[in-house]
Amino acid sequence: MNPMVRHVYVHFPYCLHRCGYCDFATTVARTIPRERYLSHIVTELELRTETVALAPLETVFFGGGTPSLWGPAAIGAVLDWLNRRAGFAADAEITLEANPGALESGDLAAYATAGITRVSVGIQALQDDRLRALDRLHDAAAARQTLTQLAELLATGRLRSANADLIFGVPGQTMLDLRSDVAGILDHGLSHLSAYSLTVEPGTPLAAQVKRGVTARPDDDLQVAMLDALPDLLAPYGLSRYEVSNYARPGHRSRHNLAYWSGRHYLAVGVGAHGFLPQAGALGVRYGNSRKHEAWMGALAHRQLCEELREEIDADRHQDERLLTGLRLTDGLDLDAFDRDLGHDRRRALEQRAKNGIDRADFWLTNNHLGVTPHALARLDSLIAELA
Repeated sequence: MNPMVRHVYVHFPYCLHRCGYCDFATTVARTIPRERYLSHIVTELELRTETVALAPLETVFFGGGTPSLWGPAAIGAVLDWLNRRAGFAADAEITLEANPGALESGDLAAYATAGITRVSVGIQALQDDRLRALDRLHDAAAARQTLTQLAELLATGRLRSANADLIFGVPGQTMLDLRSDVAGILDHGLSHLSAYSLTVEPGTPLAAQVKRGVTARPDDDLQVAMLDALPDLLAPYGLSRYEVSNYARPGHRSRHNLAYWSGRHYLAVGVGAHGFLPQAGALGVRYGNSRKHEAWMGALAHRQLCEELREEIDADRHQDERLLTGLRLTDGLDLDAFDRDLGHDRRRALEQRAKNGIDRADFWLTNNHLGVTPHALARLDSLIAELA
């Protein structure tokens, strides 16, 4: 019998503006079909759960796009449907991604009333010149206003946790700028920070600008220096690294993301959403919905799914993915879970391949966990390849 699924991802693709560095499944729209999209999300949930058993849910994540444009009523309707079908664990983590200045009717408090327990807001920077360089729609004043709203909701217990996204390594940014951004965000009492280096993704406007020489390519050495500096900058606020790009106070790690990183199954719905579900005879099946929102909605209007990807995940593929995600965690890859999911022989072979790296102090092996030492994080990709 297939295991029960305890994690759900809901993708809302609409944005008011597409940032130059973004390669996510997003659609710019001035008129957003909120009710129509909600109807089709419910239809996809109905179709998917005909063959997928949901347990009381531990995490739900509304990502995008900009799901804070959807409105509290729509978010609440999705949560009501999930509650009727599966219910929620007593301490369920229910996250909403939001952008400053991109909230629908009401404010973040209305989303908390609808059932959101955690907000992840795309601050990215707290200086207007860098926000313009990142092609963000909001300014620093809007970012600070949103941080103040989050601080009030956290202080009054309306939200359990909150995260801010921060982009570093933007051309022209200094280490002093990074320190100022960290302080400006965490002085508001946030319990989680996600810090990502600016990446030039193929096919994005940023990539085209770099190719034409209009925009400078990010400095790799500066990005590594900033990556190394972040743990010390965040430590005074009680946040510590638990994944290469993520920092949290105790009890505030993103449980939804940890489910991804530990290879758990999850149901995903929405335009461009990717899920990983149990399947007999394999470790699971990964599917990806069409990124074309009209095609996705057109199919669901006829109660048909609209996928552009479906693949069985065998042991070799699952092992590669577990290495890619598990070795990014400061707790390391859980070898007991690896053994349970993939078998004792694969675990022993992995430990054997890691020996040279352990001798070089690039890897550590302690308490049935295999991890990468802090000094080696900048070479993480090549170290993972060494174990594949």
